[in-house]
Amino acid sequence: MFIILLLAGTANAEISVALNPSQLHVEENEEFTLSIMIESDVNVSGAEMQLAYDPTLIEVVSIAEGNFFKQGGESTIFSKGTIDNELGTVTNIYSVMMGDDMMLDKGVFATITLQAKNSSGIAKLEMKNVVITNSAGDDLPITVTNADITVGDVKLNAQDTDMKNTTDEESPKTGQNSAIIAIMAMCCLYLIRRK
Repeated sequence: MFIILLLAGTANAEISVALNPSQLHVEENEEFTLSIMIESDVNVSGAEMQLAYDPTLIEVVSIAEGNFFKQGGESTIFSKGTIDNELGTVTNIYSVMMGDDMMLDKGVFATITLQAKNSSGIAKLEMKNVVITNSAGDDLPITVTNADITVGDVKLNAQDTDMKNTTDEESPKTGQNSAIIAIMAMCCLYLIRRK
């Protein structure tokens, strides 16, 4: 019974990693910034990820550490990653708290400064291979929200809008099995009481 309740608690844990804003319109050749936000209801101690984007429309200028893992005056080891604007990737972005894991308020993991190029279109900025861990080194369940950046004068037709809505609706959510685990726990409790 204890194990089932423990599993239910883990399934209910939610960590959101989101690019903010998730929708942005910029002019050609404009410099702009996005934040990677983390919100967690469990103890965390580190995060790592990669970025992928369309290098024909945007490029990454720099990445700076945010305040998320520095809450409470904690020391961190931060890597701003390796930027490759030809491939459209940033690899090895990470931050690790030097102390034990802890419950942290919602905050900025990192700030990304980008530059739009002299072309119009819609560029997706995606976080890939996102891992959030605790002091034990466990990979924690997460939900990731990426960003769409509209560069220049772009008209969306109805088909693009319908496809985007379908994609949003089909994006995976974490914690969907929590209802199943809760039902299993109630069944076990019922069986124990009958005996």
